[in-house]
Amino acid sequence: MPIRRQLAVSFTEKCRQIDFWLHCILFGLLGLALWPLTIWFAQTAQEQSRILHALIVLAMASLMLVRFGGVTITRPLELNASARRALFAAYGILLLTYLAPFVTHSSLTGLLVIPAYCCALTAAVRFTFGEGTRQLTRTVAGTLCAFLLLSIFMAPLDWPLRSMAGKWSAYVLELIGQSTELGLFGQVGEPPMLVLMVNEQPFHVASECNGFGVIITSLLLALLLAIHRRLNIFDLGLNLLAGVIIGFMFNIVRIVIIVLLAPSMMEHYHLMHEIIGGITYWACLILVWLALKGPTEPEEAPAK
Repeated sequence: MPIRRQLAVSFTEKCRQIDFWLHCILFGLLGLALWPLTIWFAQTAQEQSRILHALIVLAMASLMLVRFGGVTITRPLELNASARRALFAAYGILLLTYLAPFVTHSSLTGLLVIPAYCCALTAAVRFTFGEGTRQLTRTVAGTLCAFLLLSIFMAPLDWPLRSMAGKWSAYVLELIGQSTELGLFGQVGEPPMLVLMVNEQPFHVASECNGFGVIITSLLLALLLAIHRRLNIFDLGLNLLAGVIIGFMFNIVRIVIIVLLAPSMMEHYHLMHEIIGGITYWACLILVWLALKGPTEPEEAPAK
């Protein structure tokens, strides 16, 4: 039976029960409490394209898990045991965020709203589609929680990643016979610029060159697949390390290709920049998915 039909039949049965509407009120109140985080996240994604791209990739990876991960729809629109646990966890963590300022003045307590948000989404999906989505929601919620936390700490990582990208790009270019020099340049009263000189032609290693977009997305894919496959701590660490290394390498490849093509394509530099960036970005993610054994064929449904 199609999902829409299952939901419609279940709603027809449940709408006559007072418990169903009480559960809906619980989810509605939780949604109102977490609405500010939703607004912040939407604004951040709109302002920073790399966050939006990572979110799109996470959504596509989730669809792949739905398609090949053995997800089943069972007893929808029911507050089953796993949905209830996630709902209580969301309310408990959210309550802790309001009480924490009375105990400690640490700014990190505000980050508790992020796991509360992910628990709320988990509960909502399990309530809507049933316990057959447990593995999927556990995987996606864990990855989304890491993604939101990393989005907050993106700014401090900008310069370290940019510096590493510049140094490694210069090293690779020197290996293929190019003359390079990396240094800081800037005028008084203005922020310094990291400039890579290649054959006496300057290239600004801007914030877009730090590779955060492809690195963070590769890392998230590695984490998603590790949670999906229920890897132990050691294998989880290897998965994350592989995701970071692959993402960093592809960012260096992107910079080197752009630098080599730039002298002959200055009239179409921005177009070339976007095309090379897009090709290396998606090639990197496909490699991460295949190398870390992302599902490409239907799996057996997990035991209930």
